[in-house]
This record gives sequence, C-alpha cells and structure tokens, in this order.
Amino acid sequence: MTRRQILWQAPPWQGILEALILGVLILFLLNRIQGDIPQAVYTNGMLFLCGVTGLWAVFRIRLPAGSTLHQILWETGVGMALGLTMAGGLYAVGQLTGWASVWQSSTLIGAVTIGVLLFGIGIGYLPARLGVRFWLLWRQARQRKFRFELTHMLLMTVVLAVAAVILFSINLNLFFQPDRLFPDSARDLFTSISVFWLHTVFPALNLVALVVIVLGLVLLPPALLFSYFAARRTTKRLEQLTTVASALQAGDYDVRVPVEGEDEVAQLQITFNQMADELGYTLADLQTERNRVSNLLETQRHLVANVSHELRTPVATARAMLESSFDRWEEDGLPPGLRNDLQVLDGEIKRLQRLIDDLFTLSRLEAGGLSLECQPLDITPTINRLTAAMAPYAWETGKVELTAEIPDALPPISVDEARFEQVLSNLLRNGLFHTPPGGIVMVVADPAPDALHIHVRDTGEGIPPGDLPHIWDRFYQGQTSRPQVGSGLGLAVVKDLTTAMNGTIRVESNPGRGSCFTLSFPYS
Repeated sequence: MTRRQILWQAPPWQGILEALILGVLILFLLNRIQGDIPQAVYTNGMLFLCGVTGLWAVFRIRLPAGSTLHQILWETGVGMALGLTMAGGLYAVGQLTGWASVWQSSTLIGAVTIGVLLFGIGIGYLPARLGVRFWLLWRQARQRKFRFELTHMLLMTVVLAVAAVILFSINLNLFFQPDRLFPDSARDLFTSISVFWLHTVFPALNLVALVVIVLGLVLLPPALLFSYFAARRTTKRLEQLTTVASALQAGDYDVRVPVEGEDEVAQLQITFNQMADELGYTLADLQTERNRVSNLLETQRHLVANVSHELRTPVATARAMLESSFDRWEEDGLPPGLRNDLQVLDGEIKRLQRLIDDLFTLSRLEAGGLSLECQPLDITPTINRLTAAMAPYAWETGKVELTAEIPDALPPISVDEARFEQVLSNLLRNGLFHTPPGGIVMVVADPAPDALHIHVRDTGEGIPPGDLPHIWDRFYQGQTSRPQVGSGLGLAVVKDLTTAMNGTIRVESNPGRGSCFTLSFPYS
C-alpha cells in the first residue's frame, strides 16, 4: 500500500475507529509498564496516546469537498465525534479491563481530567486539519512557483538545523547522565525502551515540533519576502524562457530570449536562442523544399491531366476505326489468325482507354477540376443496366456468373450518375478478375436507416491481410495467383470518387473465400 493510499482516504467512521483501536493498544502498553516508573512517564504516556491517535485521525480521514461552510461543518462534526469517541471509548475500556490504574499512576489524577484530555483529541483535530490544508496549499504553491520552492528549502534548512541542535543536546545530556537512558527501576528491556521513549524522545520531538511551529509563524513572512527578492531575478529569466517557448510553439519563430548574466540560466538562454535559430533555418529550408515539391506535384498533376486528355482522342479514334473495320471485314471474311490478332488489339485498346480514363479522373480530382453533378438518383436502373451489360462478357470470358439482388423502391441517393456507374463498374471488373471459373459476383442493395449500402460480393481468391491496408493506393498490386493485367488504379479511383460524392467504402475479405466491397451513401 502506497502513501497516497493511506493518507486522507478513510471515511470518518473508519478513521475514528482506527484511532480508537490504536488508543486501546497504547493504553495496554502503558498498563504493561506499570510499576515503579516515575509519574512523569505515565503523564507523557497519556499525552503520547492523545497525540498519536489524534494525528492518525488527522492523516487518515479524507478531506471534504464542497463549499467552505460545508467543509467547516464537516470538520467540526468529525472533530466532536472523534473527541466523544476517544473520551467515552477509552474510559470505558479502562474501566472494564482494569487499565484505568494507569491514570492513577500519572500526575493527571481524576476521571474528569482524563476525560477532558481525551476529548481534547477532537478539539486538537481541528487546528491540525487546518494545518494540513495549509500544507497542501503550500505544496501547490511550490509546484507552481519556483520562488516558493526556494522559500521552502530555506525554511527546511532552518528547521533541520534546529532539530539537529536539539537532538544533539539531548544525546549529549544522556551521555553525561547514562542512568536516564535505562533506569535501574526498569524491570526488563521493554520497560527500559518505553521509559526512554516517553521520558526522553517524546519530549524532544514535542520540543522540535513547537520550535518548527514558532519558526514557521515567525520566519515565514520575512522568508517569503527575502526569497522573493533573492529569486526574482532568476525566476524572471525562467519566466521569459517560458514565454518565448510558448511564442515559438504558437508559430512566432523570430522571438528570442534576452541574455542576462553569465550563470547557468544565461547559458540556458544562449542555448535556447541557438536552438531557435537552428529551428528557424530548418523551417525555412523545409518551407522552400515544400514549395518546390508542391510546384513539382502541381506540374505533374497538370501534365498527367493534359497528357491523359490528349491521349483520349487518338485512342478513341483508333478504337472506333477498329470497330468499323470489324464491321466491314465481317462481310468479306478474315483469316483466323488475323481475326485473333485484331481481337487482342481491341482488348488492349480498351484497357488502355480505361487506364487513360482513370489517370484523367484522378488528376482532375487532385487538381479540383472534376465537376460532379450530384442529384437524387434511383440507382436500381443503373445497377440493372450495368450488370446486364457485363454479365454475358463475364460468362463468355471467365465462366463467372454476375447477378444483382435489388429490392423494389429503393430510396434515392445523391450521387453523380456517370461517376457512380464508373465506381460500380470498377468494382465489378475487379471482382470478375479475381473470381475463378464457376464463381459468382453479386451486387446487393441493403437500405439502412441512415444510408444505402451497396455490396459487391465475389467468391474469388480473397485479399491477404497484409494487402488490405494498401489496396486503395495507386499502382498497388497485391499478391494474386492470376497474372497481373491491371494498372492498380481502379480501386484508387473508386475510393476518391466515392469520397467526392460524400460516400464511404470499406472491404471485408477472407483469403480463399472471397471479398465484399461495401459502398455507403446517405439518402438525398
């Protein structure tokens, strides 16, 4: 159990009960050493009992919260309860056990005197708790202000010096009067130690405590004044460092600390200014490099956008002429080898056209030049049209079944129809590519209370866990058992277009069992 778990943690009833049990234990020990011990020993024993039990309650009972009036009433009530419990409880224990003879053995003769002394535990509890609060406030002040820490160190130096002088005097007195350490009247070692503690150490501790209190009351005001003037120069320079550090953190990189003196604080100020200079140079270099890289990226985006735009026309022209040639040559007939070559050429032109379209789309998204016309749209016809167009090709080329399960009367969502079709088309092509023959790719619409979810599921090879965080990166191609024919841009386009239309996309995948891409769009 740590110190924080002991101090000021117990409820009042528990702290009072612990103090009572401790008092009973001390009363038993005092009864144990009765005999021919001087009366002053028993008197000190009773005072020791009151002091120890009172301090136990002071440091164990938790501190109240709330208003000042509430705290005063709380502490007063606890103090009265403590006094009544100690007076009544210890007096009753002494009468029942026969230990009350301890009181007759001391100079405090009489039940009334003993009762008042025990009740005084509760009365002394109140100023002691006030001292605890002062100490806690003082500790907070030391943590916040260095000048108060210097004051504390000064006071502790004085207190320790006074305590050392008092304890040295007591030990010197015992050296010349050894019979006071272990009196001849003591019956055994326990009695000798008890007499030494109660007759020598306990009064010395009381004297030290009294001196500390007096010194605190007398020396604290001048010590505060002295420490203020002694530490003002140092703390002022440290406060300047704090102010400049805060300004640097806020972005003012030109501020510096004025250097005063030649001591360690001055060296710290010089070092701080040098660090600020280096930070300024580094930030300037970083800003220059950032501007250069930003300009390069902007130039690259424009270059890609322009090149993509310029390539779209000749590629579209080549594809149109190739399709026209197919139509003409169908009448005349083509050699089988030439037909196969032309079909391969047609497929590569289509793939090149998709790559150019993806590059053009991404470049315009980065440059902010892609205009989206988002409006309420019933996506059912779009999904049905797209799956109907791609299903024959999926079965002919890969023996993969492409289906759609769309409920009737779906709520409209706000999207750009052309871009939504591009997103769904990319997801379907991705699923068809990664699904082996005999598999299924399915589009499912799932209306939820807050959004419409469109799932694209496949029974393909799945995505390895290590690839999942990177599938949205451009040009990233993960591990797959099939030959790579894509560019790695399709899912990046899906991600960026979905985000641009205020939607979200996520993926779930089990290697060997397939993947599920989920598009979510809020209702219009």
